[in-house]
Amino acid sequence: MTQVRVVQHLANPADLVWAMVGDFGGLHRWHPQVRSVDLSWEGRIRTVHYADGSRAVERLEARSDAMRRYVYVVVDGKVPVNNCRATLHVKDSKGGSTVMWSCEFEPLGDGEASASESLQAHYHEGLKALASALDGP
Repeated sequence: MTQVRVVQHLANPADLVWAMVGDFGGLHRWHPQVRSVDLSWEGRIRTVHYADGSRAVERLEARSDAMRRYVYVVVDGKVPVNNCRATLHVKDSKGGSTVMWSCEFEPLGDGEASASESLQAHYHEGLKALASALDGP
């Protein structure tokens, strides 16, 4: 399994960050690549519509508001991977909070480097935009 992990330190309190990140259907509110999100199956399946016209289908596997963490599996998407299991986790840290977005996956064919780079860039861009969204206009 290949792993990708991006960490963002924020000045905002963890509960405030979790209020935004913890909304499984709210990715479009802070990630600049996401145009919209459709929820189905009682909020456990999200279809993510990207600005480039592509989409991904993701299934919520586990969620803990007490731990400020959720785990989801990518069912279908544009990145050439199998068995992609991702985690978004917000923790208290000195002077604010830390957000960790990570995943493990099996690359399709010889696309490990490109899949890793694509996911890393997606997570990094999202967490950077999250920081801006929390700071307000």
